[in-house]
Amino acid sequence: MNQYFQWFGLPGSFVLTCLMSLMAVILAAVFPSQHRWICAAAMIVSSLGDIVLMNFKGIGHRMPVPYFYVGAVLFMAAHLLYIRAFLLRIVRDGRQLVNGGFLAAVAVILIVWILLTVFSVRTGKFSWTMYALCFVYMCIIGCNCAVIFSFAFSAGGWYLIAAAGALSFFISDLII
Repeated sequence: MNQYFQWFGLPGSFVLTCLMSLMAVILAAVFPSQHRWICAAAMIVSSLGDIVLMNFKGIGHRMPVPYFYVGAVLFMAAHLLYIRAFLLRIVRDGRQLVNGGFLAAVAVILIVWILLTVFSVRTGKFSWTMYALCFVYMCIIGCNCAVIFSFAFSAGGWYLIAAAGALSFFISDLII
């Protein structure tokens, strides 16, 4: 799929992440609401994280810290923005935060945390620094999942797609 988005000599992954951010901004402009604008900002920050992690035009080599950490911080910031947006929506709609969707996400997060701990120790190359970074990141994307699962569970219908997206974010980020 990457080759279909190679426009103007730019790598497909760069073009695709920029198009996704542009779509988020257009959707927020066409259907304006505070939570949509926050989600658009989150998408832009995620795209910046993508650009840093792909080391676009050698940007990562010009950073004072390893660009993996910069990308991780940008993704954490994006997830915090998504949490804010969905919390706003939950409050605006008068929904409860703690419900079946929230509890299901917490259960998944706890299972993943236990597995992360077991696998980290069993590799024989345990690093407290990397474990702490992964744990903090997992907590942030886990909170993102829990809030989005809560909203999707209470709203139902097409909103369940948001839960599927949050879960795919959670799984793909943990694989990385």
